[in-house]
Amino acid sequence: MNAAQRQRIIRSGWLKKQGGMVRTWHRRWFCLNNDFLFYFAKEDDSRPLGCIFLPGNRVSEVPFNPDEPDKCLLEISAGKGQSRVTPNHETYLLWATSDEERQKWIKDIRRVMYSSFGGAIFGQSLEETMAYEHKLGRKLPYLMEECVNFLTNNGLDVEGIFRLPGRNLLIKELKERFDSAERVVFDSEEVDVHTVASLLKLYLRELPQSVIPADYYQKFMNIALRFQSAQTPDDKHKAIFDLRENITDIPADNFNVLAFLCKFLALVSRNSEVNKMTVLNIATVFGPNIIRNVSEADSAELLMATADITQQLVFMMIEYEKEVFVVKQLDTVPVGNLLDLDPDDSTIVLKPTSLNLMDCITRELFGSGDNNLNCQNLNQLSFDESPSPEDKPVPPVRRKKMGNRRGENRKVVISAPGEELETHFPVEESPDPENQESETTESELTNGRTFMEEMQEKDIRSKFELLEQENKDLQEMKVKQDVKINEMRMKIARLERYIKELSTSNSVIVQRYEARISTMDIAHRTTIKGLQDKVAAEKKSTDEAVKRVMILQTQLQHYHLKYGEIPE
Repeated sequence: MNAAQRQRIIRSGWLKKQGGMVRTWHRRWFCLNNDFLFYFAKEDDSRPLGCIFLPGNRVSEVPFNPDEPDKCLLEISAGKGQSRVTPNHETYLLWATSDEERQKWIKDIRRVMYSSFGGAIFGQSLEETMAYEHKLGRKLPYLMEECVNFLTNNGLDVEGIFRLPGRNLLIKELKERFDSAERVVFDSEEVDVHTVASLLKLYLRELPQSVIPADYYQKFMNIALRFQSAQTPDDKHKAIFDLRENITDIPADNFNVLAFLCKFLALVSRNSEVNKMTVLNIATVFGPNIIRNVSEADSAELLMATADITQQLVFMMIEYEKEVFVVKQLDTVPVGNLLDLDPDDSTIVLKPTSLNLMDCITRELFGSGDNNLNCQNLNQLSFDESPSPEDKPVPPVRRKKMGNRRGENRKVVISAPGEELETHFPVEESPDPENQESETTESELTNGRTFMEEMQEKDIRSKFELLEQENKDLQEMKVKQDVKINEMRMKIARLERYIKELSTSNSVIVQRYEARISTMDIAHRTTIKGLQDKVAAEKKSTDEAVKRVMILQTQLQHYHLKYGEIPE
């Protein structure tokens, strides 16, 4: 790996990799670079032992094994439609030194695998997340909208919402699904309110920058301090006004997320009699998730010291969300009487119209000279719309005629919101009376041809804009279809994973059953054999006893024959 490649390394470190015929563990130096995960025998080696192409594959955390408590394992397995990660490996099993290190590797690997599909959102900056959401025409992260919609429909009356924790295993599963670019839709039969609320808090907590960026931290904390120390209602209103004026300075995506979140939290607080979550309680929970300083992440003491000020700031945003989150309107200049000129003024004032700028000036200075137009022509002026084909736009008309003096320059001032444009045109000598009629006719013909050309140009432009809009709609439909296809792929992959897990579990159960049956059969056979041996021993002992008795009886008979019967 050359120097340029080393500069693009996302993460590097020592991991143990399982490999070989006997599946032994080997310590390797791993480097995550672009779409590849390289591994080396030594840290300073320039040639890798191998590499893993990550896009299209999956990474998961291996469940805890009580028989091997020191192993923090992660597995890279083949994605949908693939049987192997590489030609030589079906899967890669890696061993991290701690669970924290394992989570960091999984997060970075998932970012490489899924970030281009809208995944790996936990721990991803809001700017990167919204860059993908904007392609789909969304103004908020999908996870936030889905969580808030579910909680609005199911959780406003649940006691302890955002205070009681959810189910850890389910939270972890949902996090992995969102990180895998799956568009999860919550079902009240599968998830509960506290789990979804905890997932929303986890997403906000893992943002690299809080919703209010660290650059604005001191400014907003000062506003919260002024609100906290306010002695009169006027002082509090002034602090709220300052907050409203400064909140729009943060990036637009952060502003939309913050406004959406605070509006929802205000709705939760209105049901505090049932859910027991007042504005102050909610502010306590969400304070560190909405605004935090960079140094607070590593300092619990600093976080505790600023907790009351953070709580006060979030309290202001929730309690006065209608006053704080007001979008500033651009200053506009109303269109007045464009013909109202000073009798002594030798300038012509033109307001912005939909006509071409130079056409307006030319027609005003060298047009047909119709100075008796009614003020109703002002209705044709527009800032946004193009002139209609039926009504030809008429430029503003002078109320005062210009003096026709040879060599005199006339000054035209074009006024628009925030700027002025001055143009000087030489004044031509007034035409002779006998040529007035012919010049007028010629001007009308020219204006007629210009009008037809403008209409044709407008028709062509409208058709072009229509084609552009259709092309844009097709592109949006393509993006949405790609997202749906990706969602279906994720669901199919998940089903295949479940089937694989069920198959594995079934094979394990069968193996355990067969092992148990085999053990019981061996024990039964051993018992029977022991009993048979015991019976055989008893039978042998009985036969020997009978044989001994018969010998004694024979000896007794011989004794009787020789000595006679023994008297009693």
